[in-house]
Amino acid sequence: MLISQRQSEPATGQGCPVGNFAELRRHLAHPSSIGDTDRQRLMDLARRLARVRAMGDEYLRVDLSEYAASALCSTAET
Repeated sequence: MLISQRQSEPATGQGCPVGNFAELRRHLAHPSSIGDTDRQRLMDLARRLARVRAMGDEYLRVDLSEYAASALCSTAET
């Protein structure tokens, strides 16, 4: 049975649009400008990372960038 292209495309609402990651990266360059929405997204990424690293082996090498980790630490302090 053939599956149409439309059915094989990812559903909308999953993940984060690329533009949002670019915006988050810009904000990470200036951690004082990180708002509540970006803090929430950063914490969500950290939770996802923890699940990936829990798989072990090569996945243990995956980590947040130094900027994201620094911003995450500063959000935990507030």
